[in-house]
Amino acid sequence: MNDVQINSSAKFIIIGQGLAGSILAYFLLQEGQEVQIIDTPEFPSSSKVAAGLYNPVTGRKLVKTWLADKLFPFLEYFYAQLEKELNAKFFHPQAIYRPFVNEDSQKYFKSDHVPDDFSDFGTLTFDNVKYQNIVNSQLGGVTTKHSGWVDLKVMLSAFRSYFLEKGILKEENFSLKNEYENQKVIFCEGFEGRNNPHFNYLPFNPVKGEILDIEIENIELKEIINQGAFVVPLGENKFRLGATYSWHDLDFTPTEQGKNDLIEKYQKLMKPSMRILAHNAGVRPATKDRRPLIGLHPEIKNIGIFNGLGSKGVSLAPYFAKQFVDFLVYQKELQSEVNINRFASLYLGVDKV
Repeated sequence: MNDVQINSSAKFIIIGQGLAGSILAYFLLQEGQEVQIIDTPEFPSSSKVAAGLYNPVTGRKLVKTWLADKLFPFLEYFYAQLEKELNAKFFHPQAIYRPFVNEDSQKYFKSDHVPDDFSDFGTLTFDNVKYQNIVNSQLGGVTTKHSGWVDLKVMLSAFRSYFLEKGILKEENFSLKNEYENQKVIFCEGFEGRNNPHFNYLPFNPVKGEILDIEIENIELKEIINQGAFVVPLGENKFRLGATYSWHDLDFTPTEQGKNDLIEKYQKLMKPSMRILAHNAGVRPATKDRRPLIGLHPEIKNIGIFNGLGSKGVSLAPYFAKQFVDFLVYQKELQSEVNINRFASLYLGVDKV
């Protein structure tokens, strides 16, 4: 790698201009901090091919996802304001319709087991009138609120222009050969973070995912459909179909197996025929405990990491980028569930860099 000329006045150096790096840099700028971003544009980014969904419920019983009451109000305000700042359209609040997969699932939601606060994020229907010609289920389903998707390709392109205009983005390789004692270097490298010699002790668990862009003619669909697969309306008869999960062959190459799996998922979920327009793959920077990896190195205190957002990056990144900035700038506490200090014992068990 080539050494990069770093702006000596920049207090923070952000490595990577994906979802994590871009939002972290943005919040640092909002606090009046001098920032330098280093990105390798020719290296593929999972953020640019991710579906960008955000969804406040999880699991078969559709319980609130971790920290939903904090994350979702924060992200809804953040992305709406960010669109204005970047002068771009990428935030798409949209209900998600989840058909009941079988009668047992329907019975559960007809029972008294539904959480008291369920109406905060979902509504129930026990027939399928509105999608009877589209979805392969006549049992009804759950429609979730405070959900939708972010067009990450558009957002990251807008961020790139924003950072270039400010003169703080360098599109080059980075090498940490020099000492940056008066600066903090924060690595936001996605799943490649597992190969960073300073942070390879952390329990990354990257997951390859594939999606299809498809065309479905003559249907009116204004909600995301999600049951075993998701179908996201993009407009003009275009939709995004996803996703697969593979812990092998962690690369950005679409596979025939992935395509066939998605076609099978689609046919199980949807009635209309579709045509494939594009096929993409990425690698989610997931972790063993499904929590982000945030904090400073155990010994080298001017090196940090903001990573491990997994498939929930759109919902996790704004809230925890702001929390990390408060930690870096104002010495506020990081939440213990995301602080890499929770893996101190793993660090002590490996050779130090």
